Amino acid sequence: MLTYIAIRQNRNEQMTDTLPSPLDQLMPKGEIVIRKKGDILKKQFSKVDQFYILLEGTVHFDQSLHSNDKELLAGMSQSKYAPIGMDAFIAPYRNETTARVASDEARLIMWQTKDLITLLDDDIVLSIAFYTFLNIQSHKFVEDTSELFANTSAALQSLATETSSEGYLAQLERDEIDKVILLLQSPFFEAFDEEDLAVLAQSMQRREYLVNDVIIKQDEEKKGIYLLESGEVQYSRMNFSIETNKPYKVPFRSISTPGYLISSSSMLGIKSAMTSHVTKDAIVLYIPEDNLEKHCEQYPKFALSFQKRILWLINNQLRAVRTRLIATQFNEELLVASTLINSNSTKLMVHSPLHAVPLLLENKLTIPHAIEILHRTELKGIGPEKNLASLCLDNLHQTQRESNFYHALQDIYSSVAENTEGKSVDQIQLDCVKASKKAFSIPSIYLKGLENMPTEQGCIFIYNHLLNEPYYTLPNQFQITLDSHYLSALVYEQYGAHAQRIVRLGKSEEYAHENYYDNLGFISVSTADSEALVETIEEKKIRHQKFYHQINDALNEGKNIIISPEGSSHPTEHSPSHFKSGFFKVLQKVKKEPLIVPIVMANFDKRITAYKFACEIKKPFKLSEKMKEYGCTEVKPFLRKYQMDFRNDTQQLTNDISNETSVEFLFEDEVDALIEKLTTHDEQDCISFYGSSTIRLWDTLESDLADKKAINLGFGGSSYQWCLFYFDRLFENFRPKNYVLYGGDNDLSNGQSPEDILMNFSLLTEKIKNHNPAAQITVISIKPSPSREYLLSKIIETNELLRTHTEVNEHMHWIEIYEHMLTPDGRPRTDLFVDDMLHLNPKGYKIWKQHVRDQLPF
Repeated sequence: MLTYIAIRQNRNEQMTDTLPSPLDQLMPKGEIVIRKKGDILKKQFSKVDQFYILLEGTVHFDQSLHSNDKELLAGMSQSKYAPIGMDAFIAPYRNETTARVASDEARLIMWQTKDLITLLDDDIVLSIAFYTFLNIQSHKFVEDTSELFANTSAALQSLATETSSEGYLAQLERDEIDKVILLLQSPFFEAFDEEDLAVLAQSMQRREYLVNDVIIKQDEEKKGIYLLESGEVQYSRMNFSIETNKPYKVPFRSISTPGYLISSSSMLGIKSAMTSHVTKDAIVLYIPEDNLEKHCEQYPKFALSFQKRILWLINNQLRAVRTRLIATQFNEELLVASTLINSNSTKLMVHSPLHAVPLLLENKLTIPHAIEILHRTELKGIGPEKNLASLCLDNLHQTQRESNFYHALQDIYSSVAENTEGKSVDQIQLDCVKASKKAFSIPSIYLKGLENMPTEQGCIFIYNHLLNEPYYTLPNQFQITLDSHYLSALVYEQYGAHAQRIVRLGKSEEYAHENYYDNLGFISVSTADSEALVETIEEKKIRHQKFYHQINDALNEGKNIIISPEGSSHPTEHSPSHFKSGFFKVLQKVKKEPLIVPIVMANFDKRITAYKFACEIKKPFKLSEKMKEYGCTEVKPFLRKYQMDFRNDTQQLTNDISNETSVEFLFEDEVDALIEKLTTHDEQDCISFYGSSTIRLWDTLESDLADKKAINLGFGGSSYQWCLFYFDRLFENFRPKNYVLYGGDNDLSNGQSPEDILMNFSLLTEKIKNHNPAAQITVISIKPSPSREYLLSKIIETNELLRTHTEVNEHMHWIEIYEHMLTPDGRPRTDLFVDDMLHLNPKGYKIWKQHVRDQLPF
């Protein structure tokens, strides 16, 4: 009889032209087939009628978020003996992806599923060997897909030396029944008889791991069963970036549910596809492989059931990685989670609470209820519910964070406008500050310049007022102004006293606005966004005089004052607008001139799921001294100059955020090398190609376009924002006659909108014209990459914006490359890319050479 040990030995045999066992034994029912590029091997959601083993070629796995939507790349394989259609062995026996031949042709073995299952049912030894072989080959899918995710993900982390640990062996003070109960809590073991689990439990060990301990390292072979009893474990993968020429680590999912298997590779005795490290002190139950092998050898039916269960586990792991891949590509957690439940609805009981989750995720007010159902089901669900709930939660991290933030904004409003009868203004202000501090502990915030806070109170804090993100509008249509509430809490925390804020006078229909700020005791002023005042000259004079006294009294009392000099709000990209002079004229009249503390705000007008808020405290100044510094005797001309400097500070802060979120300044070494390259380049009458890795990796660019005097200045996985950031350093002493620019695809992948890209592109071209007025600027359209097919609609939109911008400028030219890289049905051509489906191969660059040369303006 073929034992578990024999199976493990069998998988290490040299693969020759002769089919390995058990495929050779199954060949009488199979046939060798050739499929051409584009042929569909299996269709998503369809019943699995054929099962394939890949011998030669490349197969892509695509997944639709809805059955009629555009497909997204969810994985690929060109491994010999890769199984295609393993859903044939897992209920409900429906394909979870569409498998399509991506190479010119593929050679495969094909079986009719019903014939193959009949053959396996008749021979348990053959069946054990087949499922073991299938598991080993299927596990490669997990590795391949996790590598594809790592190539796609922008979530890079710093590296640290990692060595796996065996943990600290602890006493397992439980009787045999309790040990079996522990195993039964695991979704993996719920399919086994208690008698079998009792045998496994005999050798069970209890191991304790501390935070940052590594249980199994990537590419390490550990053997046995690792089961989480408590704590939290995160998976990550180490990859190597072609763009930065450095290794990096990408985090995947975390697990914290008791009973979850930590690894499938350890049960197969093969290399792990990922590193599992402890993020919260964990207790792991470990079952050595010897006990498992012995039991499999004695009881073949258990051995077969065990291998089938491993296939179930691998399928769940693969689904988790594919879901993370699609969620990252599509940048839409809610849709991915809903689709995950809908596409697996046939596996759920009709009364499962998970069926309600997609509907609840459609509204921000019911999202908390959806998340509550998922958490409850993950812990107490039955059958496939627990795993499905865990997968959904793993893809809803940002959604949960934003939902908590939105609820906290509701708490801010409630603290001020509801149930405040009998409370003093000071108490309401304190409640508001407490609620604001709690709310702003949720988003990621970049704070700079705290050392510039004056030690004494009685200061004027001015800030650029940003628009409110519509998503955060409360159910009563009120909007919490995020930047001003954050600033109020920050000032209170610094001085232990409330600042007096100057706020806009609300319109008559904005009763909630008026009620809210009246409760806080703030000073209201009329602005362009207020209702038009009908008043006499004398009434206006009285109003202005009252405002002066309010400001003067607050300063005399030693209060800080917070005000936005704009009187209106704007997006970060266009902030601040013109500063109004009225308030500054008031400051010229007060008895004791206060310090003015400039506060620069960025991204408080954005969703916290895609952006980091930023606040920078600049050095304080007195108005009279600053006006002298600017050479101004009047307030209005001073404010025109100062407002432009404030806008530059806002733009710089935006750049600082992207730099701060990186482990280090990206591309520093590459840019330094390019600067060194230019020191030996005397030719100014040339064409510089400036942009991302698509330019950098064009190794033959300078020889391909030698007659054009081309020079390659591409660097890393840059964006138009990074090109703007490094422009001054790189081109300080270099003025080519033509700048050929390429960017946009990394920008979109990192979450920027087409409008964001146009703005950075416009700033870059403006900088080029200021630096080199006689130069021409040529723009290459964004290419369509298969790994970023999910971005095609945004690529098309961005290309249209960039093209329109270039066409209205005489000194700018457009090179169309996008349409030349598509198949007849409008999909990216995979034959033009290397394995990562992101970077061009020689065939791709041949097309670029032809069309760039043909379309260069001179």
